[in-house]
Amino acid sequence: MLLAAAAVTALAIGCKSESNSSSAGAAGSAGAAGSAAPDPWAATSAPKPPETPETRKARAEAAVGRVVSIEPEVARIRNLTFEHEVPAHFQPTEEFQGYVRREIAKDLPANRSRDISAALSHIGLFEKPVDLATIEEQALVTQAGAYYDPDTKQFFLVAVPDSELFLDTISAHELTHALQDQHFDLHKYLPAGSALDEDVSNARRCVVAGDATFVMLLYSVRKVIGERIPAAALTTLRGQIETFATQGIAESKAQLKSQAALFTGLGGDIQKSIDAMDDIPPSVLVPLLDAYMKGALVALTAYQQGGWKAVDDLYRDPPESTEQVLHPATKLFPVREHPHKVALAKSPDPELTSNVLGELQWRVYFTLWKIANPEGAASGWGGDHYDVSRRKDGRLIGRIATIWDDEAAATRFAAAYVASVAARFPGADTSHPEAGIAREGGGKIFVRRTGTRVLIVDGADAASSLDALARAAKFD
Repeated sequence: MLLAAAAVTALAIGCKSESNSSSAGAAGSAGAAGSAAPDPWAATSAPKPPETPETRKARAEAAVGRVVSIEPEVARIRNLTFEHEVPAHFQPTEEFQGYVRREIAKDLPANRSRDISAALSHIGLFEKPVDLATIEEQALVTQAGAYYDPDTKQFFLVAVPDSELFLDTISAHELTHALQDQHFDLHKYLPAGSALDEDVSNARRCVVAGDATFVMLLYSVRKVIGERIPAAALTTLRGQIETFATQGIAESKAQLKSQAALFTGLGGDIQKSIDAMDDIPPSVLVPLLDAYMKGALVALTAYQQGGWKAVDDLYRDPPESTEQVLHPATKLFPVREHPHKVALAKSPDPELTSNVLGELQWRVYFTLWKIANPEGAASGWGGDHYDVSRRKDGRLIGRIATIWDDEAAATRFAAAYVASVAARFPGADTSHPEAGIAREGGGKIFVRRTGTRVLIVDGADAASSLDALARAAKFD
């Protein structure tokens, strides 16, 4: 399990401080919280000697050496105590890449990666065929500035930006993960394999990464305006977190890229993270970034509901869906809106994969196919389940069962989904979705709304497949 401080998240925090009028910033900034505060992130105008492997390693080792002094500050902010010190090390990029590859291979061996990749491409989560394991490796390697390893209980610094405060802020993030692990056992909270469905896993990652991002922000604020953080600063911070948390992926990437140019002192590691974002499919990149961005809003909302105890309670009683973490002030607090459990009877054909998409991935799906108001199309989500199987002739069949809060939400979703099919297969006749929409690769896509339920069969031959799905789907 990889618990990383995303380089782009830390960059966005710096960018926000660089220009308080900008809406870019992963979760606010130190400088913006106090208008008269000096800007600790601003690049200096003095010329610097060229970077060498020796100077980079020296800066990394100096940052690692400061970790022991950062630990007590993080413990005070997070209101938890370290049960033991956290070993910290600098790890070259090639060693980190090897670690990531090994971790991904545990859950995604080649045959499983191949099957899931084919399944997700079939139902439209990928715009073009990709290998999921390769893409996940690329996403993690290019986005991580540092990581905490719950297996070895150690923290590793990977990216080495040319700023002591930047480095120490990344350390604060990773040390928060160590606190989480020591007090709440991250292996149990985010178990490997398929113990949790993907939507629940994404929701819990928002808690873990968002908690660490919130602490990281408070750490950087305190470095600028002092030990005590006034209520007004927290209010300002919330406004900035909300601003970034509501941005779409295209907006976030564009703002991060444009503001990266302001930072001449961050070095090539961070720039590589920015440049690589366009190569990563949104269905992989968005959950990665949202865990930090929107996750910080979850942590702050919990904190404002009941202090750090309310944040701690998110580990003892975890969120059950990305819907809850996407709407923390209405669907997580003060009263949770629980999702429906949706189950499908086993397909007679060999199954490639089966999982839950959730509101987050439906947003991603509708954004990918350029459907107007993707957030609205996915709103009112009540539960879903999908599977993809392979017939004897090799054709893939996807089955998706969804339930919505009311008929209006179900109608909105069904219309958006049919529009997405038209985008996926230009020229297809979508006028009678229940009778079938011809798709490339054979078969048709069938869509039926009945009350608050929307059923989809992707790749079958006959409309009777909808009747079979209706019998196979169980909602509670």
